[in-house]
Amino acid sequence: MNKEYDPNDLKVNKNNYFNVAYKILTYLKYCYENGIFVDPDVLSPDNIGISEKQFILTLQMLLEDGYIRGVSLKPTLQGPTIICNIQNTYATSSGLQYLVENSMMTKAYKVSKEVRDWIPLFK
Repeated sequence: MNKEYDPNDLKVNKNNYFNVAYKILTYLKYCYENGIFVDPDVLSPDNIGISEKQFILTLQMLLEDGYIRGVSLKPTLQGPTIICNIQNTYATSSGLQYLVENSMMTKAYKVSKEVRDWIPLFK
């Protein structure tokens, strides 16, 4: 996954924080709505398509922002951070609100893009 940084590459990365956070929160919402525990094989960096480091950092940010709870991250002296109790992870009400707002922003963007596409027709 080591891609060399190109400052001229202005494409939106599908693995940016917001997309990865949305994927994680969407899965946690699904677990909540269906009364099931988180499956560590589903909520995993490989399944999401990101590196272990990015996965841990995203979980850490979601925890710090109050969007998720139940999981804990334990740094080690000699290496990687250990993810504990991932099966107990759940989205908080703030995390669920994030999903709603993000969905509304996506819809607003699509509408504004459609309007922008229509404007040349009226010129």
